[in-house]
Amino acid sequence: MQHFYPTYYGQGQAQPAPYVQMGKLGAVVGVCGAGAFNLRRVRTAEIDSGEAVVDTFRAGLASGLASAAAALVAGQFRSPALSLLATVATGTAVMYALTAEKSSNPNGESE
Repeated sequence: MQHFYPTYYGQGQAQPAPYVQMGKLGAVVGVCGAGAFNLRRVRTAEIDSGEAVVDTFRAGLASGLASAAAALVAGQFRSPALSLLATVATGTAVMYALTAEKSSNPNGESE
């Protein structure tokens, strides 16, 4: 007679959604790129270190949000070509919106 002992098969660790993982990756890439760029600007005295830190983290946040949004939208398509197109379009649109310069003119017209 065989005896089987009950075993517990744990579900393991919950994995974050793919768009969250892509958002983290995008934030890391954005911080690294902006950090390198701003380090050069600090060395040439274009900006001070405080401005460089704020600008670096702002770029990382924007990059992370754009990556997460692009991954979320791209996941809605089955076609690899459409998925790639959606990724590029969404990422570009989000970065465009987040990095838009504020107009100093109250009418919103560029000078």
